[in-house]
Amino acid sequence: MKPKYYTLTATAEEDLRTAKSWSLRRWGKALTKKYFSDIHEGAQYIAKNHGTFRSREDLTGDLDLSVYAVREHYLVYVPVSKNHIVIVAVVRQGRDLPAILAKGSFQIKQSLNEIQDKIDKGEITVGKR
Repeated sequence: MKPKYYTLTATAEEDLRTAKSWSLRRWGKALTKKYFSDIHEGAQYIAKNHGTFRSREDLTGDLDLSVYAVREHYLVYVPVSKNHIVIVAVVRQGRDLPAILAKGSFQIKQSLNEIQDKIDKGEITVGKR
């Protein structure tokens, strides 16, 4: 099993479950499997290269979040080390991302605090900071 360089918040997990359910109904198992494999690979790529991406305040506002498009979705994330990110949301492109993030900002901050506590306790391993 390959190491995973990202952690999902509960919100991001739910976003992925919802997207996967929709995809299965619309495209079937094979295409859905490929799509979500691409999402996983994209998350791994972001974790390893996030320092090279341009900022997208036009989409994230002043929430101190980063965003990267993978296929038809935005992965909204926060770097927590040189090679690890926390994905806080997965939002289909075309939706009003700034409004979604502003509405969920309290939950995002709370989730990030919970994950940081787990990192500090060693429950989540993120590598060198």
